[in-house]
Parts: sequence; structure tokens; C-alpha cells
Amino acid sequence: MNFNRFQISYKTQLYLFLLPYLSGIIILIIIPALLSFGIAFFKYDGLSTPTWVGNLNFILAYNDELFNLSVQNSVALVLLPVPLRVFGAFLMARLLHSNGRFVNAFRAIIFLPSIIPGAAYALAWIWIFNPLSGPLNLLLQSLGLFTPAWLVDPLWAKPALALISLWQIGEGFIVSLAALSDLPPSIDEAAQIDGASVWQQLWYVQLPIFAPILLILVFRDIALTLQNSFTTILLMTQGGPYYATYTLPQFIYEQGFDLLFFGSASAALWVLYLVTGVIILVVYIVARQWRVGPSEALYVL
Repeated sequence: MNFNRFQISYKTQLYLFLLPYLSGIIILIIIPALLSFGIAFFKYDGLSTPTWVGNLNFILAYNDELFNLSVQNSVALVLLPVPLRVFGAFLMARLLHSNGRFVNAFRAIIFLPSIIPGAAYALAWIWIFNPLSGPLNLLLQSLGLFTPAWLVDPLWAKPALALISLWQIGEGFIVSLAALSDLPPSIDEAAQIDGASVWQQLWYVQLPIFAPILLILVFRDIALTLQNSFTTILLMTQGGPYYATYTLPQFIYEQGFDLLFFGSASAALWVLYLVTGVIILVVYIVARQWRVGPSEALYVL
């Protein structure tokens, strides 16, 4: 029997390997997203028959003060934390790139917060941010510094959430560490011969080289921050104090599962998709103006 005709090309094998992942995307993401887009044009409470209302749900959401506030808070919690997270992950990868006695332990410590469940992580930070007995304020008080009220103060609630996000840089740290490991040593050696300091090597040599990788990490963090911050905020602040941390995912949750307005919840969900896409598009346009973007050099480091 001739088995040559049953051989599968390498490209076909790759497609077959991707088939389970693609099936999961279609069944768990694409189809529900399309269904939610259809529900956005109906009045539907999950119990009675859906009623066609056209674009009324989008109009109601646009005119809702809580909706507009949730969009503003969501964007605010992206603009500052995301660049700090990405640059912090790259900086820590640069510091722990060299070999040493305890380097592997420090790498594990940095990655560990990324695998802690969101609920446990939020409860731990509630204790840390306790304005009276929390360790953070006790430390600041011992140093004679100002002790904010953190999660119970509208002025400090957003900075507190930004500070929390800086501790979960594990994925970006691993990606940056892998990219640094692929960097030829001759590049750093040439910079040292030219008299560049460690900071100059980082700023003028390594960051421009790894800019496409960091750009992809920025795209990823924008999507995750906008969509996956719901659990942390719900457990820690429930959108307060005084709606200072009330974000779009929480608005969607309340519309759908508290008020049973699945139509307006679906409309707000697609606004979340739109906001995510607009922010990513703006970042991409700015990056292209600086001539930064994914290219073949990204895959040959």
C-alpha cells in the first residue's frame, strides 16, 4: 500500500493543531458576541418574549449618566496603568536577565501574583489598603509620610487600583525575558565599546529593538484591563466610593443581572468592544508615526 498519498503537509498539520483553539474561539467568543449584538436591538429580560426596539438600547445607554461615567473611569484606568505595567515588566526582565544565585527565585516571585485567583488577590489588597490597620499605611506612618484613605477616598481609589495592577506583570515579564534572551550579546558589547552606560543601553538600544514586542504587550494589556478588572473592582470597591471606580464591565453586569435589561447590557457590551478597539487603534497610529510596529524583525531576534 502506498502511504505517500496519506502524508499531510507541514502547513496542513499546523492548521490541524490550531483547529481546537479556533473551534473554541468560534463557539465561546464569536458566536456569543454575535448573539449579544442581536439582543442589543431587543427589549429582553431573559424570561418574556424579546421585543424589537431598534437602537433604543444604545440611545438609553448613551443618555445614562452612569454609563458615561463608567466609560470615563474605564479609560482612566487604562491610560496610566498599562504603560507602567508594560515598562515595569520590561525593566524587571532587564534587571533579572543576568545569571545569579537567587535570580530564579526573584523571577518566580514576580510571576507568582499573576497566577493567584482574582478573588483571593482582591481580598489580600483590601487588607493591605486598610486605612487604619493595613500594612501599607502603617509603613507610611512609620516613615512620617501622608497616609491616604485609599479605597474609601474618591481621590485615592483610582491610584490604588492602578497600584494593584502593577503587581500583576508576570506574563509581560516572561515575554520580555524571553525576548532579552534572544538578543545577540554583540549588540550590548558594541554599545559598551562606544561608551554607553547601562541606562543608555536600555533607553537607546534595547527599547527601540523590542518596541514591536512591547507594543503587542500594550495591546494585550488594554484589552485585559478593560474587560478583566470586573472581579477586583466588584470585591474591593463595588464601584465606589461615590462611583469613583465604577467601570463599564460593572455597568454591563448591573444592567444584565441586577435589572435584567439584557438588551441595554448587550448594547453597553458592544460599546466596550468599540472603546477597546478605538484605544488600540489610537496606540497603533501613534506607534506607526514613530515607525514602531510588528515586522519581520520581531521574529528573527
